Amino acid sequence: MSDHDHSHSHGPGADDHAHSHAHSHGPGDEHDHSHSAAPEPPPEAPMEDSNTQALADALKSSFVVVRVVMIGLIALFLASGIFTVGPQEVAIKLSFGAPTATGEAALLKPGLHWSFPRPINEIVIIPKDKVHMVVSSVGWYPVTKEQELAGQEPPAGASLNPASDGYTLTADGNIMHVKATLRYTISDPVRHEFDFIGASNLVQNALNNALHHAAAQFTVDKATRQDIAGFKEKLMNRVQQLVLAYGLSIEFDPRSCDVIAIPPRQVKAAFDAVLEAENDKRKTINTAQGEANTTRTKAQAEADSVRNSGRADATRTVQAAQADAEYFLARLPEFQRNPQLFRDRRLTETMATVLASAQEKYFLVERTDGTPRELRILLNREPLKPVAPKQP
Repeated sequence: MSDHDHSHSHGPGADDHAHSHAHSHGPGDEHDHSHSAAPEPPPEAPMEDSNTQALADALKSSFVVVRVVMIGLIALFLASGIFTVGPQEVAIKLSFGAPTATGEAALLKPGLHWSFPRPINEIVIIPKDKVHMVVSSVGWYPVTKEQELAGQEPPAGASLNPASDGYTLTADGNIMHVKATLRYTISDPVRHEFDFIGASNLVQNALNNALHHAAAQFTVDKATRQDIAGFKEKLMNRVQQLVLAYGLSIEFDPRSCDVIAIPPRQVKAAFDAVLEAENDKRKTINTAQGEANTTRTKAQAEADSVRNSGRADATRTVQAAQADAEYFLARLPEFQRNPQLFRDRRLTETMATVLASAQEKYFLVERTDGTPRELRILLNREPLKPVAPKQP
């Protein structure tokens, strides 16, 4: 080590001096020459030292870069675990494939959350309050997406094609087309996500089952025209029963669901003719019932009028008779005291009433001796002549 340091202390001409010094010794100094020449450094030693220093500096810089990269990778690894749950969603955190909690505690509410990235944690996003929609896949004729968006109907063939046209059997042995649309929300996200594979397919199967079940209990006329609300209620009740039986963990409002039931398009003209005939029948019956009600009301009014008039007359007659009876009973004591005077007074009152409108009145007083008086009246007498005015 000291020889190496000594070599570094020589100046630029050190190599030439050492070389000339070695040649000045004699043969007996061979051992000493070899011993003194061994610690001398090779001519390339200063260049290798600078390379080593540069390599050390490069390694040091590389370690710094690697350290920064590692820190950045760790930060990126941790930042990749940040995720957001939407306003109509919930999330479930899985740790090596299993939920980290149970029940409501397993649900992550809307907002910003963090977890270890895969494969440590896995996040499952479930739309909780989002309204899902399924459409029945049976009972309806095929319609393309383009025709449905354009509101067009495919042409009806001469008859139904069982290979492509869907239909249902009714209680009266007829057939009809039925299409139902169910809108629902998820009530238990954990059960809905982990207990079923393709839960929407199960909901659609339940809807298809309920569609055939309800159609078999209604006639085609009731399902398509007469009792549409009852048919829809029966269908939705059946869907609710199947959802509870399967435990699908969904909720739906029957009023927000759509049900369309129509007769086969090939016989639409016949159904329209029947409908028109029933409308005419209903119109005729309503007209006849209106006229009957009018006649009945009029007859009832006339009967009430006659009945009320008779009751009024009866009341007046009874009241008049009662007044006469009270009048005569009030006069009875007076009659008992002097019957003749009473008769004369009543006769005078009666004659005054009877002769109230007579222009001439004659009173014949009976004779004191009781002999009758004779009354002579000249009828058709000569009318009086007008008196002529006197001449002046």
